[in-house]
Amino acid sequence: MPRKTIAVATAALAVALLAGCSAGGSGASDDDGAAAGSSASSASAAPESATPEAASQSKEAACTVFQSKVEDAAKDLQEQSTELQADPAAALAKLDELDQSVAEGVSSVQNAEVKPKAEAFQAAYRDLLAQVKAITQDPASADTTAFSASVQGLEAASNDFRTVCPLS
Repeated sequence: MPRKTIAVATAALAVALLAGCSAGGSGASDDDGAAAGSSASSASAAPESATPEAASQSKEAACTVFQSKVEDAAKDLQEQSTELQADPAAALAKLDELDQSVAEGVSSVQNAEVKPKAEAFQAAYRDLLAQVKAITQDPASADTTAFSASVQGLEAASNDFRTVCPLS
């Protein structure tokens, strides 16, 4: 069961992440106001959205910085998906790396319109990651309903993010 779960999770994540975060261009250096040394805390939305940086970061720059960070990590995950299906421990490590990339993307977003959508995406991803970890730790107690709900939650958050940052 863990291998199948890893495979399904990897596929679901790749689809959700690449569909939701591949708005053309890798946007590598777009003067996006990225906060290089900031922590990966997901609970700091309100104070940051009221900062002067939030006003100065355009919606387009915020979309680009988040999308490029997540897209790069998702592509790496997708490229290695076959190998990762055979190695659940490596797959979990890669999923944790993706979580860090999403966190870095969120901390780089200062735009008040984009930040909540990026944070919601991060929360949905973390929920799915928690489900995957729970299943791999105890396959006999796998809650497939919760897992499916987490996959749907990630897809919904991805779609919601696209309402603010549409694919180009």
